[in-house]
Amino acid sequence: MRQPKKQSGFLLSVLLTLLFNLEWTIPAWIFLALHFICGLSLWYFYISLGLWVLMIMSKSILLRLLNKAGQYKDPPKENKNPYSSKGYKKGGSNNEEN
Repeated sequence: MRQPKKQSGFLLSVLLTLLFNLEWTIPAWIFLALHFICGLSLWYFYISLGLWVLMIMSKSILLRLLNKAGQYKDPPKENKNPYSSKGYKKGGSNNEEN
């Protein structure tokens, strides 16, 4: 089975997060309505949408970095347990024969 690219999962995650957080765009739509009603500059609409996308991207990047930081494995340690199976000789019992 083909392995998916790592970046495709990140972009899909960002797009889904943008979709699920559409209510955060309400201030932008208010600024757009004020543009048509009162003649407010359209830059407020673009700035608020840009801030929304910037917040979502920064949150997604932070979560991705935190996920990567937790995936490092510890190096193998020496087995200090005297009762472990490594201490036994192969081929039978552990009794020493004279």
